[in-house]
Amino acid sequence: MWYQKFHRFIQGPGFTRSKADHYVYFKLIGDRVIYLVLYVDDMLLVGNDKEIIQDLKTQLSSKFNMKDCGAVNYILGMEIKRDREKRKLWLNKRKYVETIL
Repeated sequence: MWYQKFHRFIQGPGFTRSKADHYVYFKLIGDRVIYLVLYVDDMLLVGNDKEIIQDLKTQLSSKFNMKDCGAVNYILGMEIKRDREKRKLWLNKRKYVETIL
């Protein structure tokens, strides 16, 4: 039920659902891009423009009860490191692998 409501809502602002994973949405605006990834009751927003990310957060919070936890450092067993100046992002699954081993 919740996902169906969310899916209908997110299409309004022009997001497209990924054919490879139906819990991943994206939107291209010229050279700007934003990805929205759902996992159970968590949402990850990734994009190359802070303004479109903030606009989406505003739209979503007007329709859904949500909490902004800020920049993510760890999700789904992955550590996320970023160098904003160089516009680089690294994903590390070392902790997950160590847990499995």
